[in-house]
Amino acid sequence: MRRRNIIRLSSIGALCLALLVAFTVKNTKNMMEYKNSLEVSYRRALSELNESLDYVNTDLNKSLYSASGTELKEISRDLYAQCTAAKNAAGRLPVSQLELGNTYKFLSQAADYAQYLGSKAESGEKISEEEHRNLNELLNYSGVLSESVGEMVSISESGAKITDGEVKSTDKATVVPLSNSFSQSAKSFESFPTLLYDGPFSDQVLNKNSALLSSSERKSKSECKKVAAAALEAKENRFYYDGSSAGKLPSYSFKYGRYTVFITKQGGYIKSIIYSGAISENAISEKNACLLAGRFLEKIGYSDMKQSYYSVKENVCTVNFAYAKNDVYCYSDLIKVSVSMEDGKILALDASTYLTNHIERKAFSPKLKQKAAQKKLSPYLTVNGIKKCYIPKENGLEKACWEFFVTSRDTGEDALIYINAENGNEEDILLLLYTDSGTLVK
Repeated sequence: MRRRNIIRLSSIGALCLALLVAFTVKNTKNMMEYKNSLEVSYRRALSELNESLDYVNTDLNKSLYSASGTELKEISRDLYAQCTAAKNAAGRLPVSQLELGNTYKFLSQAADYAQYLGSKAESGEKISEEEHRNLNELLNYSGVLSESVGEMVSISESGAKITDGEVKSTDKATVVPLSNSFSQSAKSFESFPTLLYDGPFSDQVLNKNSALLSSSERKSKSECKKVAAAALEAKENRFYYDGSSAGKLPSYSFKYGRYTVFITKQGGYIKSIIYSGAISENAISEKNACLLAGRFLEKIGYSDMKQSYYSVKENVCTVNFAYAKNDVYCYSDLIKVSVSMEDGKILALDASTYLTNHIERKAFSPKLKQKAAQKKLSPYLTVNGIKKCYIPKENGLEKACWEFFVTSRDTGEDALIYINAENGNEEDILLLLYTDSGTLVK
């Protein structure tokens, strides 16, 4: 063979090899991109499944507390929707790998049972003893499933790949293939519960004009500055004007060291206090911190405030207070106070909810007396405490209610149940979760 032909063949071979390498590289890149895209899709589906299962677990839990056909109907409707959402999320996962076969069965049964109970509640029928036991069984399985999927989310977030089969259940039981250690997983509740000291009702009541401010006299900037100085027991000349804000609660703001204090233009009320520093030590008790917070509110003019719950985080104790007169709690009128656990000084205050909603209310004169209201509760509950209260509703109105602090005989968990003091309807159910940092509600 001539040398020229050899060179030509070698060149063609080299070109083919180069093309093959280029094709392989491109194909590998495309495969990697596809795999990464698939991984993102799987993770999103697993996260959605985890979130939906949290809601399913909550709705099943609330069903055990409910004795109202109307409330049970609403819970059942939401439970059905959450089961459907969970099934849709599970359907986008590699089922054979994550062994989600029994999950479909559970979600289908829970959804069907929710429809059945909703229809029964709508027709005015009561839940039987057997049906109550069925709910409890569904709740037990739901808790195991929710924790298991939550743990899988944690494994995935730590870097394990679903596409590589690294996210697996390690349970040896045959009945519940998705569970492993059954331990509580904080991930399962990370984004869902609302801190009770933030006010379980506060979200619905901040979007209206303040009756208190609209009837108050307008204050000058210098008058508001005096209020700020008196609150922090500091010399007035140490404060300087920092700006003006509009909105539902128009205010002046003043700076003092690490503090910023907001005073309303109408009435000269302290709307909020913000402290920018960190607290490094914990030297006083939580009880003492709560007492100091209450005294501070009294000093700055917020009287008749009763402590409800508190939370401690990063050496700061934040205490929630509700306005209470004649032993009637008004959960629209909330104030938060934060106290340093290092030396007891006041770090922050938020009175926006109180200033927005506070009014003088008519006397609490329920048509439904306490004993009659208590009979509206589920027979599977133990009553630990009772309060008279007003709670806000999403339409901006308030309902006079009996608040029952109860414990479920099925789960041993605590909850707050609100029975309308006029007609005996179940207005709301709040499940309580106790943590090292405070009380959570969902």
